[in-house]
Amino acid sequence: LIAGMFIGVLNMFSSRAWLLAAACQLAVFRNLEACTVFGVGKKATKDGSVIISHSDDADPRQDARLIYVPAADHPPGTLRPIFYTPESFPRYLGDAMGPGYKPNVDTKGFNLSVPIGYIGQVPHTFGYQSHSYGVINEHGVAVGESTCGAVFGTCGKGSKVGCEPGRTEGVSLMSIDTLSYLAMERSQSSREAVELMGSLASKYGFYGPPDSFEGSGESLIVGDPDEAWAFQILSDPTGTSAIWAAKRLQDDEMTVVANMFTIRIVDPSDTQNYILSPNLFQVAKDKGWWKPGTPFDFTKMYSGGEYAHKYYSGRRMWGGFRLAAPSLQLPDEYEDIRYKPVYPWSVKPDKPVTHHDVMAWHRDWYAGTKYDMTKGLQAGPFRTPDRFTTTSKVKGSWERSIALYRTTAVYVQQLQHPSPERPQGTASVAWFGAGPAHYTAFIPIPSGVNQTVESLRIADPRKFQATSMNWATRKVMDISQIRFDRMHQLVEAAQLQAEAEGDSLLQHLRRGGISLNEAVQQHASKVLHQWNALAMSMVFNYTDNTDIRTMTPLSYPDEWLEGSGYKNGPPAAPIEDQCPPHCSPAVIV
Repeated sequence: LIAGMFIGVLNMFSSRAWLLAAACQLAVFRNLEACTVFGVGKKATKDGSVIISHSDDADPRQDARLIYVPAADHPPGTLRPIFYTPESFPRYLGDAMGPGYKPNVDTKGFNLSVPIGYIGQVPHTFGYQSHSYGVINEHGVAVGESTCGAVFGTCGKGSKVGCEPGRTEGVSLMSIDTLSYLAMERSQSSREAVELMGSLASKYGFYGPPDSFEGSGESLIVGDPDEAWAFQILSDPTGTSAIWAAKRLQDDEMTVVANMFTIRIVDPSDTQNYILSPNLFQVAKDKGWWKPGTPFDFTKMYSGGEYAHKYYSGRRMWGGFRLAAPSLQLPDEYEDIRYKPVYPWSVKPDKPVTHHDVMAWHRDWYAGTKYDMTKGLQAGPFRTPDRFTTTSKVKGSWERSIALYRTTAVYVQQLQHPSPERPQGTASVAWFGAGPAHYTAFIPIPSGVNQTVESLRIADPRKFQATSMNWATRKVMDISQIRFDRMHQLVEAAQLQAEAEGDSLLQHLRRGGISLNEAVQQHASKVLHQWNALAMSMVFNYTDNTDIRTMTPLSYPDEWLEGSGYKNGPPAAPIEDQCPPHCSPAVIV
């Protein structure tokens, strides 16, 4: 039954063309993406780690697999193939990225990936965990991604989909996916990663996602144990290069990116905190958008603004800052945040931040505010925060929260230098959640894990798999819709338990004496078993809308009954006081 229900969900989605920020028509069906990322400096965290994060908000076709790409040595003269990056399953198929991407039973029927170009290879590439983007490499360099609207866009090399006016076929080699993989392969620091990605994009051309309504720009938060950077990029107007800016996050602050560029005034003389593409100013000057000698606002110049609807990005920015620094009481409304910014680029948190705090940020649906997604008629009788995609002709928009039902994966990277208490390979950790943050558990994957975690590798979107943590999370999510207000309490308790066990596992790993790979595999398998058991517990405890422990019917909330038309339903049954049975002797024949 559950597998059939999931297949029905999969069939609800179909493809669409991406929207160039200048103006394109939205298709009725579209490949949805909308990621939220956070960055926290090392002096703003409780343990001195740099923390970054990413939610991969897409649709059921997305490739949700976490796959390890091994380190490798390359002979002189080797070329590194560059592939088109669709992000749908399977995102890549071949042997250029290690054994985890080779054809198997799940990818049967798909064609091998074909290079669209080549660049020079380096003598040695580092090992890393890969998802739609690079997650973390062996040196503790990590990234989190968020697609952004932009004023320029182009198509990938050889592609005729999503090209700008006047172009019939793309020439640009670099997507944000490819840039993030190259950063994982070649970088030992976040600054090095930013400089590498920027130079490659400028040299070989950058193209944004051709099937994303959000636009053709991209943003990464790039972190290492010392610092974090925001790297924001778009195609140049020729479709052959790139425009980009990177800004360093101050050590005692945090920032959030939610599908819109955030870098504002840039200072080319401050090379400690800004790294800029060579053409950044000239393009805006040539377009008549900027006059030399005046402040240069990167977002105002090159952002496409919010897409989908007003507050789609800004509300999440407000939500993230509200969680980190509620004392600021930032405004929740505005006119147009591209042209009239109301939020700072970064803020100082009110208290030191932990990795568990950032996990909680990704689980936020604006609880306790006037935008609380579990309140009102839209939440249904049982107060779900989830708002599913509509295909109705009825015009309107849902509020967009940080937590999102269509998240294929979410991860929080906790980055620290090795020390006697945190040996090499265990100091930096990617906490990986195989689905929506409010329905999954975060599993710790230290940077020294040099194999694919099996339960996180299995994620075929075309069939239910009982050995997949991604499918176990989807199952818990769909069951929660039956009675969210009661069932999600069980999910929250299971999350606390699993993530506390993850903390304990890290402590054991750092004391040594056990196999890193084996221990992580066993823990991930244990959490998978817990999630499968959780789903059955949810069904049992609240079957038939009854609290089985007390055999008490749970009914509906009074306020929902009031607003649903319940009182205007069928009237009471007629009083049966006529003849028969109430007959006088005079009428009896």
